[in-house]
Amino acid sequence: MANIIDFKTRLKGGVRPNLYQISIPFPDATFALGRQNSDTDLTSQAKFLCRSAQIPAATQGLIEVPFRGRFLKIPGDRTFDAWTATFYNTSDFDLRAAFEQWINIGNKTDESLGTMNFGGDAYGGYFRDIKVVQLDKNVDSAGIQAVASGSAEDPNRVLRVYRLVGAWPTNVGAINLAYDSNDQIEEFDVEFQYQYLDAGQEDFNVGDGEFTQLRTV
Repeated sequence: MANIIDFKTRLKGGVRPNLYQISIPFPDATFALGRQNSDTDLTSQAKFLCRSAQIPAATQGLIEVPFRGRFLKIPGDRTFDAWTATFYNTSDFDLRAAFEQWINIGNKTDESLGTMNFGGDAYGGYFRDIKVVQLDKNVDSAGIQAVASGSAEDPNRVLRVYRLVGAWPTNVGAINLAYDSNDQIEEFDVEFQYQYLDAGQEDFNVGDGEFTQLRTV
């Protein structure tokens, strides 16, 4: 009969939902607003200021084929739901402004014009690959060495990486203002659409941000 010791062995310490890292490479045009931030600076800002996010769902469509009062259920098309992340707002508004500008280069506020060059172009690519990295609670010795050498910023071992391929924001959420909103920091949601999802295990180096041998899921 299973006991608590067996359960502990199967659980393997579990995974902590607060140990994660988000990487968002912004299009070049998002920081071409007279601001000093570069793409790297904005990516670093997003990594630290992302208060919450999700590991994307894997969804399989369903086709029901009727036969004599019964239904044969077979796999349909894959679908990828919108992905949402919540960010803290800073006094310079740089991160929020970058998301607003990202939407603006797709379709401007004052006229129905925007980029149709979704790949690499003068804008640095409108569609970008967002990475959601799940980190382990256990300290990784190789990660510690990488931090010491300056090639990485986090010693935690990477458990799994999800890459939202061809992502772009569809909604920069409202920030509620009120006289009685005391002891709070402003935050806002950003909703993204993406083309499809890649996932891999321990293929991501936190320092260099590169993917290898990802498996599509």
